[in-house]
Amino acid sequence: MDFVPMADVNQQERQMRCEPHPFTGAIYQELEDGMVRVEDKQAGKAGLFKWDGEYVEGDLTQADPHMLRYIGGPVMDESKDIFWNVLPPTPELANAMFKENLARGGADKDKQQRPKIIAPYKADPGVKTEEGMRSSAYIPQQFFIENERKPDLLPEVYKKEAPYPGGPKQVHVDRFTTKKFHDLEVEHLWKKSWQMACREDDIPEVGDHVLYKIAHLEYIVTRSAEDEIKAFVNACPHRGRRICEHNGKRAEGFRCPFHGWSFGIDGKLHDLTCEWDFPKVRQEVGGLTELKTARWGGFVFINPDDDAISFEEYAGPDMLAHYEKLRLEDRFKMVHVAKVVKTNWKLMMEAFLEAYHSVATHPQLLLSGGDLAETRYDVFGNWSRLGHASAPGSSVQRGIVVPKERTLETFRMVADMMGQYLRGLIGDEVDEYSDHELVEQSFNNLFPNFHPWGGMARIVYRFRPNGDRHDECIADIMLLAPWPKDKPKPPAAPMKMLDPDQHWVDAEEMGTLARILDQDSANVTQVYQGLRTKNPPRVIYSAYQESIIRAWHDKYEKLLGLEEGE
Repeated sequence: MDFVPMADVNQQERQMRCEPHPFTGAIYQELEDGMVRVEDKQAGKAGLFKWDGEYVEGDLTQADPHMLRYIGGPVMDESKDIFWNVLPPTPELANAMFKENLARGGADKDKQQRPKIIAPYKADPGVKTEEGMRSSAYIPQQFFIENERKPDLLPEVYKKEAPYPGGPKQVHVDRFTTKKFHDLEVEHLWKKSWQMACREDDIPEVGDHVLYKIAHLEYIVTRSAEDEIKAFVNACPHRGRRICEHNGKRAEGFRCPFHGWSFGIDGKLHDLTCEWDFPKVRQEVGGLTELKTARWGGFVFINPDDDAISFEEYAGPDMLAHYEKLRLEDRFKMVHVAKVVKTNWKLMMEAFLEAYHSVATHPQLLLSGGDLAETRYDVFGNWSRLGHASAPGSSVQRGIVVPKERTLETFRMVADMMGQYLRGLIGDEVDEYSDHELVEQSFNNLFPNFHPWGGMARIVYRFRPNGDRHDECIADIMLLAPWPKDKPKPPAAPMKMLDPDQHWVDAEEMGTLARILDQDSANVTQVYQGLRTKNPPRVIYSAYQESIIRAWHDKYEKLLGLEEGE
């Protein structure tokens, strides 16, 4: 069943976007042809801008580039501009939601009736705690733990704290802008680390296989038996010809197109053409070069290093415990979208390892919520957790600090709303979860580049270099919808690859997340260009809000054999 279109509303008939700025109150009004009118009534000024930030005319000559993009930039169908956490997992549920929205006047009608939060910028002085300086909106994690309504259901790992020690850190821009570091990463990172290759659901039948590519390296990941998955180097042991050029379905084996050597789906050598001319080679070769593999949460991981520790040891007990009840393996991959972004992969990834950027990059979010200055950051070995145990609402950088008692009301309200929504998807399974697990929106990281969000947040990121290009990356975005554990899942969504010049909103199945990603991508491409000119050539990371990035670079330096900040 196809998704119902938005009642034949065309580009001209749809309601033009209009929002105030959360700090200045200036009105950003969408016009035709990608133009935006900005009016600051308090200052008595107005200006006309292109959505990409270029000033056109008027006595107001500067505007927020991210607000311009949000109001006048690439548009998506209003019926699909839905918060990703409550996106219906299937077209049937999408159509039901669409009809319900029409019956009550449309989803946007409710949005427009909500009061907008507008207040001038006010510096956050911070507050001293036992762990160090924190935002003035900081609420101790213990407060939420003590007020958990279902304490017997709360996993112990949710009560742990692990702030990363140390102060601000600086690293050289060459780490992002030169191929030298890309080459070092191939040898010391991509050939040595556990990395997510695919979902098990991507290869559901025996013989199904995908090509996992990282830099110039290629591996075949295949279901070699009903409950067995193997991974092999994608090169014939004879002369190195690529065995597979594409993903495949139900293969009975693999055959080299060059000289016809063939292998079983278990990687073992079958036919060695003209074997009389290769004495003892069968015994020496044996088959395709096999890699270590692991399966966790419905994901398949590979590690090219024969001496690598197990995935479980690599991930660590805290990560495994955090996701244990969430049963990612039972979730349905409803969306998978990827795109080449013109920036170094580490810069793209770093944008999702802190919430510090939200106040400037996503101004529309502040109109109905906080600035995320109270976000919590923890580092547990190779796994990091950020955004844990909180109910955003304070906007301390606008002088709005919500009392913790009112924050608790919001925390519980969100838990109840999410519980009610999830009951329609997974039934009484929802009763297994504590308030913390229902509210959880942590955006986490397993070194080096795997980012499964916590709770019911659905999002999974993966960032990697685009082939041997150190100045381009592939951003992979998945949405994993909660699904009843005793109900067969629909087929996993195949990866949709956007063209480099497309916008994320062209993938409307991502909901509002697509508009967020367009703002983030606009930043990181400009960061890459700025770093090529930056003088002094150093990047600075803060003590707490960017502590997970500091921890990441400390691991990176150790693996690559670098000096501090090199």
